[in-house]
Amino acid sequence: MNTASFIPLSKLVAWDGNVRKTGATDGLEELKASIAAHGLLQSLVVRKAKRGKFSVIAGRRRFLALSALARDGKISADADIACQVIAGTADATEISLAENVVRAPMHPADQFDAFRNLIEGGASLPDVAARFGVSEAVVKKRLKLARVNPLILDAYRRAELSLDQVQAFAISDDHAAQERVFSELSSWRSDPDHIRSALTQDEIPATDKRVRLVTLASYEKAGGDVRRDLFSDHEDGIFILDAALLDRLVRQTLESAAETVRAEGWKWVEIHAELDYETRAQFQHCYPEPVSLPEEDAAELERLVGEYDTLYQDMADDDEEASARLDAIQNQIDALQDRERAYSPENLALAGAIVTLAHGGQIEVLRGLVRPEDAPKRKARAQEPEGGIVLSASLTESLTAQKSASISALLAQHPDTALAAVVHALALRVFHIGGGASSLQVSATPVSLREACGGVEALEETRASWSDRIPGEPEPLWQWCLTQDRDALLQLLAFCAACTVNAVQAKQDHPQCDRLAHGNALASALKLDMRAWFTPKADNFFSRISRTAILAAVTEAKGKAPKASSSNLKKSELALLAEREMTGTGWLPSPLKVHVGAVD
Repeated sequence: MNTASFIPLSKLVAWDGNVRKTGATDGLEELKASIAAHGLLQSLVVRKAKRGKFSVIAGRRRFLALSALARDGKISADADIACQVIAGTADATEISLAENVVRAPMHPADQFDAFRNLIEGGASLPDVAARFGVSEAVVKKRLKLARVNPLILDAYRRAELSLDQVQAFAISDDHAAQERVFSELSSWRSDPDHIRSALTQDEIPATDKRVRLVTLASYEKAGGDVRRDLFSDHEDGIFILDAALLDRLVRQTLESAAETVRAEGWKWVEIHAELDYETRAQFQHCYPEPVSLPEEDAAELERLVGEYDTLYQDMADDDEEASARLDAIQNQIDALQDRERAYSPENLALAGAIVTLAHGGQIEVLRGLVRPEDAPKRKARAQEPEGGIVLSASLTESLTAQKSASISALLAQHPDTALAAVVHALALRVFHIGGGASSLQVSATPVSLREACGGVEALEETRASWSDRIPGEPEPLWQWCLTQDRDALLQLLAFCAACTVNAVQAKQDHPQCDRLAHGNALASALKLDMRAWFTPKADNFFSRISRTAILAAVTEAKGKAPKASSSNLKKSELALLAEREMTGTGWLPSPLKVHVGAVD
């Protein structure tokens, strides 16, 4: 039988057999504050021990809190403590277990309501914090949660929502908005981040690039109000409430930077807090040029280039000393050519600059932008014949079609270059480089080449090989692609990219158009040697050009004109003579030559 008694604190000792092994000291400060403010609300359960002491069987955390209060001088070390004394024959372990298991803890939502009732009843926030041994910040958080839509709290009580989710709802005080977001939650989209995002979608977080530019401190110093998420320690939990003030500060900051840019002498300078790709794409660009070398350096550069060319031409293959000297000369040339760049006065008078915001909130200046109405008109230039060899438009188209087919056939064998070519094509559209609009529309349009040539034959052989490997229906093809390794997919990508190459110069095409320039750059990257794909013969070339052009071609290839008797030959005979004369020379018509260089 249990008996109630008051026992001096100094006679109480902890029982070693207490079943609570974990978390005995958790929340001890709050318990100390509660006992100090409200007294001991529940008796300890004890039984007699040796030397007049009593072991605390149940209520160990309350005993620890009382002992701490005694050490702090808040209560006497001999203070009388209300206890229930059990018989020595009672099962202490069972009592300890019952005390810890049977007791049902208070639901957190009920705690939130209790704290709110205390404040609404007139208690001050510091007083509540002190009486329950928590910080004022904790009290504020519990009050914030107590003010969440009751529908949300009821769902929390039913374990339909977690505490993290309830805290996410507390980011807004709008009960209607909370209820709307709650009704739209689904099993796959109900995480706290989604809830916060849905409730703040029209607000400006402190992570916005505009806030990063002017800084949160400057915005608040200018009188701007903010709202802080009590449950977040990060910038994304702070929201700007005065959008007009923020935009005004952004404009002032950009305008200040623009003044410095205007001093550079541009025709125009604008500021754009937001600059989309469509706006960027309307401009052409001019670029800074190397600053002219002083006369002394220019003369030295010319001397070094001359020395390099002479040494390179006279050097034997195994001359290591000459090779080392070439490297040294090249380093000197690079050092002289690596000089400061600046926009020319002509470019400054033609182009302008935009001062805008980069993604991270830094000021970004785009210089050298030319408005469409200011862009100089491209003058049409006639294709200059090489070595006096004038080719018809149809022959030029035929030759470049063979060159295009050869590029395709070679590209199909080089997956890495094909990957670069595809990425380049996508980047042109995604970044609106060179103009044009895109909504991520990628298409593959195979080019049909009517020429019968080695490139077309090689490409068709590759097509036949792939046709035997891949499924002929869309859905099976997708599943097939998912099961292939990277090398196989790269090889197939190379072939597909190869089928889209169009480096054919048709009658309406300008010889320097961007498409043909890129075709030449692609051929250069592939180290295309058209001599492996095309040999000028009577039927494929010489019979299709004039007598004058035939003679000019032979002269160019051989270094001398054909015999004088050739002038008496018929054109068909002259074409056959040219075919024989050209054998082994490696000569190619101009449209088939690959010019080393990069595409803009």
